[in-house]
Amino acid sequence: MAIRSFRVRRACVASAFAVLAGLTSIQAGAQTPPTAPGSSSNDDEPINVGDSPVGYIDNAIPGTQFRLRFDAALNNERPSRAEFFWARNAPAGPGVTKPETGVDYQDISAYFEYALDRCTSIFGELPVRFINPDVNDNASGLGDATVGFKRALIYGCDQVLSFQFKVYIPSGEAERGLGNHHTSIEPGLLLYKRLNDCWNLSGELRYFVPVDGTEGFEGEVLRYGLGLGYNWYQSCELTVTPVAELVGWTILSGNSSVVHSGGNVEIESAAGDTILNAKLGVRIGFGDNQQVYAGFGQALTGDRWYDQVFRLEYRIMF
Repeated sequence: MAIRSFRVRRACVASAFAVLAGLTSIQAGAQTPPTAPGSSSNDDEPINVGDSPVGYIDNAIPGTQFRLRFDAALNNERPSRAEFFWARNAPAGPGVTKPETGVDYQDISAYFEYALDRCTSIFGELPVRFINPDVNDNASGLGDATVGFKRALIYGCDQVLSFQFKVYIPSGEAERGLGNHHTSIEPGLLLYKRLNDCWNLSGELRYFVPVDGTEGFEGEVLRYGLGLGYNWYQSCELTVTPVAELVGWTILSGNSSVVHSGGNVEIESAAGDTILNAKLGVRIGFGDNQQVYAGFGQALTGDRWYDQVFRLEYRIMF
């Protein structure tokens, strides 16, 4: 089983990098970006990175931007689930000392994305995490960083479809509950669609693959989401866009430590766990290049990463 699991992950890594190599060569030397079938580019009103209003789904539009984000989440009851949030606890794993029954956490993260051209960007994100567990000690420090790139496969006057590739770097101290102690990769597809002058649609499909981790505990995770934004108010100096998002995760493999009443700890399979969250927020734009987003998320399923989450962010586009 361990050999098979390693081979599956190795095949995923090889496939992802093969896609990466192919995509970077697509339309090399082209003078204009690719467009959607039946559409044409519109230089008078081009789509730009600030058009996407979503707060939880990744932005499909490549561009140069800086973002500062604050998250506060409540009650992660199974933080070791598939080693997605943090690592399996000691002594069997590199994580915190004791099995955990619930974690509140806050993240402050800085994100910078740089556009190499209209269709391609590179990015990196570095978070600082504060955790408040029920059983283990409170802790704060660097979380797990991410780097990656984004490449628009379709860039039309009313839609953008991008391939995104993320690498998660284990920069957080797993023994203090600040990281998951393994590198992971995440290829994905991102969509932005301008439906009309008022409505826009966003979507994502991402595949989280641990390259390393606690054998048999780490797991692959499929993430998917849809978001709908409405341009409620727009002027030269101010825009107000409410947005609703539905985001889901399906755990494809891995385990989790479960603390039952009386303190008994059991290792249970996480494969098949599906988590669904509803997110409501509003994005407010000031002038041409500054925006603030505030949003709230609520778990809709019994399986969950948290009960509720609040997000506040500021971004500036260059």
